[in-house]
Amino acid sequence: MKEKKMKNWVMVRPRKPKEWIIFALMVASLLFTISPVVNIFNKPILFLGLPLMLWMAIGALLVVIIVLTVAYRWGVH
Repeated sequence: MKEKKMKNWVMVRPRKPKEWIIFALMVASLLFTISPVVNIFNKPILFLGLPLMLWMAIGALLVVIIVLTVAYRWGVH
């Protein structure tokens, strides 16, 4: 019997504990870049010669890279 394949656009909710952890981390990384959080970092402060807002953007990028790397290593799709 031929195995059914899911379509590329179908979203499935997380079922395993690892999938729930990755889902929560992805949502948290998205919440880090919404307007109320951005307003906290949007101040005319320089840290190591760069504006605080740029450090927030670099931090958000690093968090997303770490979450995606963990998801890849755990085999979460």
